[in-house]
Amino acid sequence: MQLGRPIDFTYQKHLQNIYYANDMIEDRELMELLSKFERLSVAMHYTVPMLFLIDYTKSQYIVMTKAAKMITDYDPREFLEGGIPLLIDVFQKDDFRIYNEQVFTANLRFLQGRPREEHHQYIFSYNYRVRHKNGRYVPILQRGCYITSKETHLPLYSLGMVIDISHFKTDRTIYHTIEKTEEVNGYITKQTIETNYFYPYEEDKLLTEHERCILEYMAEGWSSKQIASKLKLSENTIANHRKNMLKKTNTKNVAELIAFACRSNLI
Repeated sequence: MQLGRPIDFTYQKHLQNIYYANDMIEDRELMELLSKFERLSVAMHYTVPMLFLIDYTKSQYIVMTKAAKMITDYDPREFLEGGIPLLIDVFQKDDFRIYNEQVFTANLRFLQGRPREEHHQYIFSYNYRVRHKNGRYVPILQRGCYITSKETHLPLYSLGMVIDISHFKTDRTIYHTIEKTEEVNGYITKQTIETNYFYPYEEDKLLTEHERCILEYMAEGWSSKQIASKLKLSENTIANHRKNMLKKTNTKNVAELIAFACRSNLI
């Protein structure tokens, strides 16, 4: 399979192309990785994670555990029979747009920059909303990894776990992280490599008038203490505003934030 610009592929484009892949993955490799996620799930107290295994080459679920019923009220056999088309149907449409065009593309871009033999060590996490059978949308957190093609280094299989996060997820932001895991002396360690924030709705990433005021002071070189004194706020409040602005602009530090603000004519 010849690929032109794989990092620009959306999730749906990837599914269309991977259908013709000739790569074969040994069952042993799949089962070893699934066992790894089962061990991780034991450490997740007070939750019942749904475990899954997707074959992208067939757009089908190979494994779907009973927790799917608890989260969505869909019997896991419905997902096994309906495959990815059913997943896309229950995926909240605005969240799926972000996943299709931005989250999945970010995952592919990351994988393209790493050796294929390390791909199984990376855990990709993100939240989104799925439609319950009663019509309401349930916020869930998905954590998983990919088994990739030896030829193209693009995903052939996806496996991981899903949990209901209704009790503590109230905003509409999609949080996306990439972690590297390593097993040392029987213990699994992890390191966060990348963190991103995506907004299905434009209004959620707009800076408030208060935030833009603080940003202007930051661009002038004022410290948090000076800004807090000027606005009669606590330093913690200024720090929280700064964190929110970093998330909304998807920047990593104050220098990137100010550069983004200048490019976007925010200040």
